[in-house]
Amino acid sequence: MPASSLPHFAEMSLRARLIAIFIAIKVLPLLLLALFAWQAATDLGRLVTLRAVSMADVMLDTQRRTGATAIGDAIEALDDRAREAIEALTTDVAREVARFLYDRDQDILRAARIPPAADAYRRFLDTHLRLLEEHAPYALDVDGTRWVEADPALHRPALVRAPLPDNAGSFHYRTPDPRTHQTLRPLFLEMSFIDLDGHERIKVHSDRALGLLDPALHDIRDPAHTFVRAETYWPALQKLAPGEIHVSRVIGAQVHTHWIGEYTLHEARRQGKPFAPEASGYAGLENPVGVRFRGLVRWATPVVRDGQITGYVTLALDHAHIMAFTDTLRPTPERHAPIADPASGNYAFMWDDEGHNISHARDYFIHGFDPTTGQRAVPWLDTELFNAWQASGLEWTHFAATVPAYRDQRLSREPHPESTASGQVGLDCRYLSFSPQCLGWHDMTEHGGSGSFVIEFSGLRKLTTVAAIPYHTGPYARSERGFGYVTIGANIDEFHRAATESGRRIGQMIDAADLQTRQARDKLVSDIRRTLRQTSAGLAVSTLIMAVAVILIAIWMANLLSRRITDVVDGIHRFEKGELDHRLTPHGRDELAELARSFNRMADTVRTSILDMDHARVSAEQSNRMKSEFLANMSHELRTPLNGIIGFADLLAAELESPEHRHFADTIGHSSRHLLAVLNDVLDLAKVEANRMRIHPETFDLCALLRSVAALHQVSAEAKRISLTTRLPEAPCHITADPVRVRQIVENLVSNAIKFTLEGGVEITLAPGPEAVRLTVSDTGIGITAEELERIFDPFYQARPFLNRTHGGTGLGLTLSRRLAMMMGGEIHAISTPGHGARFDLHLPCQPPPHLPEENT
Repeated sequence: MPASSLPHFAEMSLRARLIAIFIAIKVLPLLLLALFAWQAATDLGRLVTLRAVSMADVMLDTQRRTGATAIGDAIEALDDRAREAIEALTTDVAREVARFLYDRDQDILRAARIPPAADAYRRFLDTHLRLLEEHAPYALDVDGTRWVEADPALHRPALVRAPLPDNAGSFHYRTPDPRTHQTLRPLFLEMSFIDLDGHERIKVHSDRALGLLDPALHDIRDPAHTFVRAETYWPALQKLAPGEIHVSRVIGAQVHTHWIGEYTLHEARRQGKPFAPEASGYAGLENPVGVRFRGLVRWATPVVRDGQITGYVTLALDHAHIMAFTDTLRPTPERHAPIADPASGNYAFMWDDEGHNISHARDYFIHGFDPTTGQRAVPWLDTELFNAWQASGLEWTHFAATVPAYRDQRLSREPHPESTASGQVGLDCRYLSFSPQCLGWHDMTEHGGSGSFVIEFSGLRKLTTVAAIPYHTGPYARSERGFGYVTIGANIDEFHRAATESGRRIGQMIDAADLQTRQARDKLVSDIRRTLRQTSAGLAVSTLIMAVAVILIAIWMANLLSRRITDVVDGIHRFEKGELDHRLTPHGRDELAELARSFNRMADTVRTSILDMDHARVSAEQSNRMKSEFLANMSHELRTPLNGIIGFADLLAAELESPEHRHFADTIGHSSRHLLAVLNDVLDLAKVEANRMRIHPETFDLCALLRSVAALHQVSAEAKRISLTTRLPEAPCHITADPVRVRQIVENLVSNAIKFTLEGGVEITLAPGPEAVRLTVSDTGIGITAEELERIFDPFYQARPFLNRTHGGTGLGLTLSRRLAMMMGGEIHAISTPGHGARFDLHLPCQPPPHLPEENT
């Protein structure tokens, strides 16, 4: 710069000098150009990258949605076909049962035409036979974990080939079902002739009735002389006209079980029970050697000679022939199995028109009779109904008459443990309150017919079908359900296993294509980034050259302005360190001089503000102390009338005779006690803030105190069905502190833990140390967010207020607990993860700190 221009330059303002310098070197245009170029390149790379990623994601999403739609449609189609097939199977079985029962109507009419004689009756029983399928003997495997065939037969299916190429399309061959053991067994257990006075005159038994039915002749007017004391057919016989038929219900003794489910040596050891499968109820593959249900259905019709009724003939059908319709049925591609598998959920069962189970894969679920009383056995009951029955003191049959059938059935109910443990678990759909499908079957067969629905039951998503048995003879003519209904349960996931497998393969193909797309996309992104790095390097070199020029100019400017700027900085530092009376000396009229004058004006204003703030702080502290003292005094004044209200409320509750008035008195008492607890917390907090809280240290056993607190809160935990456990050292743990305040802290923490825990439990842990102890209260509740974790110790603060409106509380417990802990030389910390519970750690010294006297303020 020429010498003649220096005086003119020196007279310019600081702002003018800076503008002249930067315009001289053209920094601003170059910087803008470099920034524009870099930004344009970056935007282009980002746009190309975004479009590439978006295109790949759209392609992947399209592939996945296409595959999911195809598989979903396939699953829905397979489910519909399977549902229709099982509904047809259920209806076919119901019709077969009805045809079988109508055939027995013809048998009893033919029997009425036979002259009453033992030999004739014997020939009739011997000529009425039917094949029954029986499974092979079963034994436990070597591990004692499952039942297997004792002597399995080797089955080598012969394969066939399509004879012509024209027949090869979708050629499907199904091998014959394995041959099973079939036995000709008499249809009837008993045939008898009863005179007009109700006395048995002739009685003939088949070999299947040996040990089951009494061969002696009896007066059947007394049910005590009938099978399991439960047959009451004599009044019905007296009402029959010639040609009319009476058909009884399924009659048989209730079969008991030691437990429900798989009956193996391994399971017996796990439950700690004796292993006696032959003494427990039969249950297919779960217990193939158990006690079978043995029952009968009795047909009866008048015997007419010369137009007059001379007596009655009866036929007792072996119930095993009815069970044969469902025992081996399986709603799976197998179609048929020699033995039922109850654990699979794929089996059929049968109910009579009243809802009693009469055929099941588990024989102990068939609802039978108590042979000692002749009454229906107590069925399997849920908790609520079992407790109501026990509380009534009535016999089951009398109590059941007072309970509406199918009342409030839902999956959320559970069987009563005592009902299950009794081993008497016959299924009566009317009172099986934890199985809502019962009401579904009942409603669906109200007018006969059939149908199906899907339900989640026993951990399986099951399709259950139902079809009424269209048999309407005798008493079964009163209901559209006829003899009852057949139901089939099937695991719905097995219907679409092929479609699910196809979905898995399609998913693998999509994942492979996605991998290739991602690799190509990653390579494109890598190339874009490399180009951007090269562009950035070029711009960096240009910017570096510019920066060197700027630095040289900045050094020159710093030398020119450093002295005055340093004076300003030093003055600011002195003011910052507390020299409120320090002021800067302005020189000239440029920007720095104006800065000094502005600083001086600001300093005057700040000094005045600081003095005003000191006066305000002193006044606020005094007001806060007065407020705390007033609050403490008012809390004492309020507690006296509250105690009076509580006392009078208790007296009223004890003396009032009206339940409604006693309820009002109890409400007053509960509300007053809640308000008194709130006032106590407010009083304690006010005492702490007013420095009037006293700590009375003494030596005590902390373990005993914690056990006492846990026992106090055990009822609250059990009421919410959560656990409250303690993990304490066996030896006493003595510390010196205020036991009343320690108990207050622990009860606050335990009460909060129980309050906000819906499932799981609360645990109290004590870890003693040489200098201090750590007491931990942890729970599996709703947890606390990180943002609220520290604020929960603020007075009157409640995390998630909408939850506290449900659980109650004032927001003072944790505040008071932390302050009491600090007064005893301890501290409280909280750790929590939302949804996974919370943990509160209380640290207390074993001895009070030196600054804490016997009674401190």
